[in-house]
Amino acid sequence: MASVLSSLNVLYFRITFLLTISYCCFKDVNLILQNTYFLILTQAMNLPALQLPQHSGQLGLFGILFIFSALNDIVAILENNKKYLNSIVPIRLLGFFVLTGISFLWETNLFIHNNSVFIYSFLEMWINFVIYNSLREEKNEEFKLQNRFMNDSLIEEPTPFEVANNAGAATIEIIEEEEIIEK
Repeated sequence: MASVLSSLNVLYFRITFLLTISYCCFKDVNLILQNTYFLILTQAMNLPALQLPQHSGQLGLFGILFIFSALNDIVAILENNKKYLNSIVPIRLLGFFVLTGISFLWETNLFIHNNSVFIYSFLEMWINFVIYNSLREEKNEEFKLQNRFMNDSLIEEPTPFEVANNAGAATIEIIEEEEIIEK
């Protein structure tokens, strides 16, 4: 049974997410930084708000990094490299979990303790957690299918039994279910 949150769907969502951030870095980063939900979460978490000019030189570098991060997943999907994804997703999940914690707790370093780093790393942590669970579920389903105790397609009806008659010749007699129950 294919679920809606298959690892492939969530990976496509992550790729779209990263390419959207990259586009906003090139076009106008304030589309993200001035978003209402972004600002509400910033105030709720008591984080300093990051403000960048529209034509900052660092935005081009960040946009390219987001594109290459998206390409990293696209190549893994096109090659159907589940082994790579099963190994990299837990590492990414752990890394973004640590980065989220550091960005919230390290208040003296404003390079890391700001709303952009916290919200991006939190969203990456959440997306990678969903990818990890989807990959694990798919691996368990594949293991279950490969290691079934009995394959349903191999189940056949019982064959008739051979019974010897008085003359010594073997005859085939079909025993009905009612006769078996009565005995």
